[in-house]
Amino acid sequence: MNIIFFGSPQYSCKVLNTLISSKHKISAVVTQDFKQNKNKKIKDTFVGQFASDNNIDVLRPANLSDNSFRDKIKSYRADLFIIYAYGKILPLGIISLPSNGIINIHCSLLPKWRGAAPIQRALMNDDYNTGVTFFKIDEGLDTGKILKYYDYTILDEDDSLILQTKLSDLASEKIIEILNSDIQNLKYQAQDNSLASYATKIKKDEAVIDWNEPCRTIFCKIRALVGWPVAETQLYGERLKIWKSSYLNKKHVFETGSVVDFTSEALSIAAIDGIINIEKLQLPGKNIVTARDFYNSNSNLTNKIKGFFHK
Repeated sequence: MNIIFFGSPQYSCKVLNTLISSKHKISAVVTQDFKQNKNKKIKDTFVGQFASDNNIDVLRPANLSDNSFRDKIKSYRADLFIIYAYGKILPLGIISLPSNGIINIHCSLLPKWRGAAPIQRALMNDDYNTGVTFFKIDEGLDTGKILKYYDYTILDEDDSLILQTKLSDLASEKIIEILNSDIQNLKYQAQDNSLASYATKIKKDEAVIDWNEPCRTIFCKIRALVGWPVAETQLYGERLKIWKSSYLNKKHVFETGSVVDFTSEALSIAAIDGIINIEKLQLPGKNIVTARDFYNSNSNLTNKIKGFFHK
């Protein structure tokens, strides 16, 4: 089968690599345009660089509705487009091109968590399970008919980065099974729109922790926002990002948001119904460190906290 792949971030490369290694032909890859990094150097997407390294034509359209792009992608005469985290919505003029349509890979069990941030919203909502859905693109936002889905039970150890890796592995594992089926004659299942929920884009201000919330809610926010924007709080006038935590539900008399213990094992803060133990953290402009390394450091915040407990 002649395929064009659409994708941008690093985790998309797993699916692309599987496709390259298969019997199918990858005629071209479409990815987001070059961007400047903080040092104003031009930076390619991970998918763009990976495709170039594998001698595959790479298209980086600034405007998907541009006629020159449509003519170019049409010239490949692709049987199928496959999308995994491309980052832009395709116009109808592109959707109508491949003879076998477009398969999108989405990291949720549609129609639950349509939209931009399904993994983060599933974790923040403390969902029991999630998965990968292969569905046929239409003009709506993740509303197309479902080809197949594969579920995954979420573990407490799963943060957004870990879960993204696991679901990308699952997508990579199942994509060939999908392609080896008779795509033209498969029965697609319409989504039940009454069951739909929307994973709106994460906003930076969502990262601030409200210590008056339950421990489980805070724990779920922390693991959901690993990577970006990362959950954060203010301690003794300094900002602290939290990358990993655990919790203990227990009655206490401490003020919510106050430090209740500080050891080499964890920095412990009071929530409304228990204690959050911070196990990995980051100060502004610094590397991510374990609670042990933070405890043994000579940072201003470390000294402030120790000073409070040693009064």
